[in-house]
Amino acid sequence: MASISFFLRPTYNKSNKIYLKVNYGRKKQLRYATGHEVNLEKNWDSKHLIKNNQQEPRSHYINSKLSELFSFCSKLLLEYEEKPQDLNNKKIKKEIDIFLEKEERQKSVNNKTFLEFYEWFIDYYEVNPLPSTNKPLSKNTVRPYRTSLKNLKEYFEETEILDFDGITLEFHKNYLEYLQGKNFSNNYIGNQIKLIKAIMNNALERGLHNNLDFKKRSFHKPSELVYAIYLSEKELKSIEKSDYSEKPKRDNARDLFLIGAYTGLRVSDFNKLSKKNIVTKHGTTFFEIKTQKTGKVVGIPIHPVVKKILKKRNGELPKKMPEQHINVALKKIGKKAKIKEKVTIEKTLGGKKDSKTYKKYDLITNHTARRSFCTNAYLANMPVFDIMAISGHTNEKTFYSYIKITPMEQIEKLAKHPFFN
Repeated sequence: MASISFFLRPTYNKSNKIYLKVNYGRKKQLRYATGHEVNLEKNWDSKHLIKNNQQEPRSHYINSKLSELFSFCSKLLLEYEEKPQDLNNKKIKKEIDIFLEKEERQKSVNNKTFLEFYEWFIDYYEVNPLPSTNKPLSKNTVRPYRTSLKNLKEYFEETEILDFDGITLEFHKNYLEYLQGKNFSNNYIGNQIKLIKAIMNNALERGLHNNLDFKKRSFHKPSELVYAIYLSEKELKSIEKSDYSEKPKRDNARDLFLIGAYTGLRVSDFNKLSKKNIVTKHGTTFFEIKTQKTGKVVGIPIHPVVKKILKKRNGELPKKMPEQHINVALKKIGKKAKIKEKVTIEKTLGGKKDSKTYKKYDLITNHTARRSFCTNAYLANMPVFDIMAISGHTNEKTFYSYIKITPMEQIEKLAKHPFFN
């Protein structure tokens, strides 16, 4: 049960520092220095705080500050109880730091350079909700922001430190050339520009600059459509039939992937499914899960292949695995299933067209499961509206980018339509 209290910690110089103690679960505790102290220990009451007498002239002020801190922490714990998010000391400390230094932080934000503000943005929104999503940045979102910041720091080391006014169309041109020189793909470069625009927009809304170059059409985000594989029903069946009785970790990875391929969930979601997500309503049993990326609750019927997996595991879901471990295992799983068709991938690297041919099993990743679900459901004539309800896509443009059928597969699908029969 969560609890909040204050306690004294005597120091070597005989002062009595006041500390906050937050208990928020079994063996989960934060101790935080409030920055306040009591002149004499006898004037401290852990329930009523500092006694009001001549020996403690600042008692009213300190007690009011401690009361505000207590209320803030109470609300913070309540918010996290209502949201299924993990709480840890780092998050609580950051929240309290921000609360206690609100005025100082705003002053310091107003004086930050572009790079300093970028760093502040990541740290702040890692624990506070973004205005656009009303949620803090997820770990998977923080990672590309930090990578983008690293790239910018390296770039500015070779040029000069720029302020907000330096993010111009000329900067855009030079930075694109710099990233192309690093042999990055167009889509990767486009994402770097996208994140810079997000930072500039947030700073603009805060009144930190009035530079609108980043909003111009010429400040574009390079992109290109790169072919990504999906696995057909036949290929998924080959994976399902493979025997991994003597390799439990690979068996676990295979089952997680198949669940993804028959639910359409992202790896961040199918990797955390448990029996709690299996519900029965009105005689229908299905998965119900609040997706990590969008926060939306989706219901997904349980496919026969997934039912077999549950039966094999006595009703339990496969154990969670590190995403990279699943990715490594999938190459071996695909190879054993003889998914070795040659696939040629073309994309722009460093501003030049590049073409490479792979064995299909080398291209299988966690995200292939989601693509496979969308494509196979589409080929099976499931209405797009229903597929999107399961996959969580909010617009058809994004959804259709997941449909990875060949022109021949499209013709075969059309040929079965009643119009042509």
